[in-house]
Amino acid sequence: MSLNLTGQESRFPGLRLRRIARTRSTQDVVLRAARDGAAEGFCCLAEEQTAGRGRQGRSWLAPPGSALLTSVLLRRRPAVATGVPFAAGLAVVEALAATCGVDAALKWPNDVLVRGRKLAGILSEVEPGASSATEVAVALGLGLNLTVNAFPADVAGTSLHMLTAQPPSAVTLLIAWLDGVADRLAILERNGLPPIIDEWRRSAVGLGGPVTVHGPEGSFEGIAVDVGDDGALLVRSGAEVRRVLAGDVHLGSATSG
Repeated sequence: MSLNLTGQESRFPGLRLRRIARTRSTQDVVLRAARDGAAEGFCCLAEEQTAGRGRQGRSWLAPPGSALLTSVLLRRRPAVATGVPFAAGLAVVEALAATCGVDAALKWPNDVLVRGRKLAGILSEVEPGASSATEVAVALGLGLNLTVNAFPADVAGTSLHMLTAQPPSAVTLLIAWLDGVADRLAILERNGLPPIIDEWRRSAVGLGGPVTVHGPEGSFEGIAVDVGDDGALLVRSGAEVRRVLAGDVHLGSATSG
């Protein structure tokens, strides 16, 4: 079942779009819908977020109409849900290439970079109150800069209008992204996470180089040697290879600047 969006159609199954002018966070809208029993495919697209968030509680703010701000509800088996952030990142890379010819890369776990600067971020949040042992309710969010002109001094950001003369609309990008997500969810259902991780490696930036990891157990430096088939970042630090399942990863070492 597809939904017509201003003459364009998405192949994402069961898509039901809610378009709103302003909200605290599209993630909050979708998480609330999950608790209320919404089916997979409920999607929120906003013009403005007043309290959008990224990983580790960071804010994601953009002037009205300047970014693709969206979240979609997924209801999948736990084994499939693990691969959702990787599938989503690959779908962003594919959508950018298809709609405007922009070549993007992925930084573990969920940043989309162009020329080393952040263009988009992905956030995957589980709603425990709408999940069970056999099905996980996931709010999958995407924030992608379309016409953001300035960034905070400590943010190496970029915007699509700086990269291409004719940026696609938010709806065009949304449809392309959701179609890519749907394709990779089907792969996850059939073949599990390894083929998605293998594709993700080919779009990755930072593997083989120095990284600084800030995780639940503290910070450390090392070399990002690979991503495991379960999605963990493998970092060689001293004599051991450490598995990073959660945290922030910065390219380069703190000591080298």
